Amino acid sequence: MRFLVTVAAMLGIASCTVPADPREVLVPAFNAVNAVYALLPPPPPPLTSRPPPVQPGHLTLSNFAYDHAHVEAIVTPYTDCELREGTASSHFLLPLNGTWVVDTPAGSDVCWRRELPIDPASDPLRAPRWSGWNRAYLSSGRLVDSQL
Repeated sequence: MRFLVTVAAMLGIASCTVPADPREVLVPAFNAVNAVYALLPPPPPPLTSRPPPVQPGHLTLSNFAYDHAHVEAIVTPYTDCELREGTASSHFLLPLNGTWVVDTPAGSDVCWRRELPIDPASDPLRAPRWSGWNRAYLSSGRLVDSQL
């Protein structure tokens, strides 16, 4: 019986304690136990919510697989590879072991595709056929080396 009375008294005393002051919890007191806090550098300033400034990009496109590759390239700030007003388009022949280099404005990517060889048996009109679009994500100011 004495044990139950003691436990009840201890629970009553524990429930009457005052919560700690949050300032004392966040800022440690300087004493012999935590003297190391005096040696630590001050905390860094708070982070800002602004993103870093956008940088221009750089693409190096190389041809190590085809004798001559007819390439179409578009420098675009849009999410798709469609030719629109304000986008730059280029058609060029890239020989075997050739390289094409382009510097892009800040916030722009480069899309490119290659003309596929014409097969007279399956395409009697000899209409040009193109591969799917490839994209180099340069809008964050990256330097990219890519191959056809």
